[in-house]
Amino acid sequence: MFHPGKVINMLQGKDVINSDESIQAVVEMWDKNILTFSVHPKLVDKVKEGDTVLVDYRPINERIPVPRHVIIKVLKGKKADEVWKTYKKFHAEKQVKATSSNTPQYFG
Repeated sequence: MFHPGKVINMLQGKDVINSDESIQAVVEMWDKNILTFSVHPKLVDKVKEGDTVLVDYRPINERIPVPRHVIIKVLKGKKADEVWKTYKKFHAEKQVKATSSNTPQYFG
């Protein structure tokens, strides 16, 4: 399973003191959650603030059902826009359904 998000902030540079070589990014997910994920080492120089990224949510392994939570792809241009709009539309529709199903129904 993979989830798209938009990079809000890259946690690197002179204002960040590291204990290792890893880089993380603060990401707004399609469902409005804000989370911090590791950036795959091959993408460190390619991920920028504002980019739409794909986060790996597959389990670490079969025995440990914890998601990997690693940015594995950077989507650009039309593809990024399409994926982001599709997920945001789905989320909005889900919110409307949840709101309407929680609204008391009055019959008179």
